[in-house]
Amino acid sequence: MKTEKSKTPLFEDGIKIIETIKKKTNNSPDIIIKKLTFSNNDLYLVFSEPLCDKKIINEYILEYFEESNIKIRKNEIVDYLNQNIPTHKTTKIDSFENLFYNLLSGFTIIIIDGSDTAISIENKSKLDSGISEAKNEVIMKGPKDAFTENYESNLGQIRRRIKTENLWLEEVVLGEKSKTKVGIFYIKDIAEQALVDNIIDKIGKIEIDAIMGSNYIIELISENKRNVFPNYLSTERPDLVAMHLLDGRIAIVVENTPYAVIIPALFVDFFHSTEDIYQKTINISYTRIIRIIALIITLLVPPIYIAITTYNHEAIPESLLINFAAQRSGVPFPTIIEALFMLVTFEVLRETNLRIPSTLGNALSIVGAIVLGDAAVSAGIVSPIMVIVIAITAISGLSVSSFDIINGIRWWRVIFIVAAALSGLLGVLLAGIAFIVSLTSIKSFGIPYLAPIAPFINKFHSDAVFLTNKDKFYHRSKLTASKNPHRSKGE
Repeated sequence: MKTEKSKTPLFEDGIKIIETIKKKTNNSPDIIIKKLTFSNNDLYLVFSEPLCDKKIINEYILEYFEESNIKIRKNEIVDYLNQNIPTHKTTKIDSFENLFYNLLSGFTIIIIDGSDTAISIENKSKLDSGISEAKNEVIMKGPKDAFTENYESNLGQIRRRIKTENLWLEEVVLGEKSKTKVGIFYIKDIAEQALVDNIIDKIGKIEIDAIMGSNYIIELISENKRNVFPNYLSTERPDLVAMHLLDGRIAIVVENTPYAVIIPALFVDFFHSTEDIYQKTINISYTRIIRIIALIITLLVPPIYIAITTYNHEAIPESLLINFAAQRSGVPFPTIIEALFMLVTFEVLRETNLRIPSTLGNALSIVGAIVLGDAAVSAGIVSPIMVIVIAITAISGLSVSSFDIINGIRWWRVIFIVAAALSGLLGVLLAGIAFIVSLTSIKSFGIPYLAPIAPFINKFHSDAVFLTNKDKFYHRSKLTASKNPHRSKGE
């Protein structure tokens, strides 16, 4: 009985191998098979037409066999071809599993009649969109290149930034059907080896039919499955990956995915930006404070407005309360209905902006927001102050570029609003406690999610909110790089 990890060896009969390939692929028309003769021996050239570079096949491989008249003994052909075929990479194959993986990955297979070993030649066609500018994480300074769907290109973009032999890559192939390459990058003398071993072990145990993206990996290995906040960073920027690798993090690169995943990630990491690498440290600290204030605004402004206009009238000056009441005098709905209506309207506009062509998206969103807001106020459905509150809330929610953290904030914004509608400021306080408890209960691959704030670890506050030249140029985060915390030996 064949075990799960055992492999089926190739036959020595080349015709039987070809018949097996045809049977397994249902004689697919895009699988090309050509019979050749080399040194009085029959060879079979097998490749997938859409995945391979036909120019390389025609001008190098086929031409080599046509012009070659050397005489080689039958038992030496495999070794000779493996060493002499004019290509940068050849691999010996001795099983059907490896043969089909290489064939369907864009490699050309040479089958030698009479040998149970085939040769794989790398000549993959470029099917990706090419290296382009980052679209979702745009910065003013710094490089503009972004990851692509090409796995080797993504590895190269990381390696050209960190030219050290200690940048190690572990590679596994996941997905029973997709056979997707997954690369795990880490810097050997910086990253915590226990964390690296744990991640590699978890990824190696994944059993699934296909891996369609990097988020598949995280959702399968993460212990944070029920919380709405992510414990990983997803980025299209290779310079951000390089920065975090130098901080002791681990990067996961998945074939056919233009995003890399960085783990572990803490809550404060989502208030950092790639721009932080290229700006003066005093400006970086100011910007991070603004992002934190924006988080507080997007979470608390709507529920506090609902609370003080519904229950806690004494919390605001009487003149302001009268002004709010006057504006709401013609509105037939409770304040919470107003707020939810406007939030849903904004989310619909946001989704529309994401799904329609970019040439129409921005114009449609601006016109839609202005027209709907003005029409809703004129019709007496919502009050002008509610339009202002929701506008400030929506704009503040976009101060963080990560979609994963934005989605978590959206859920908690609704929870805060419902709590305010039920119990006023007391409900906001209880929702705030629940919010903090939820965050403190998360662990990002063994590290507390709110560290170094909760638990408060004073010596680990390097690069949390405030950043100094010392933290930027000389110190790594001790939370993830405790065994090598110094970037420089300089004073």
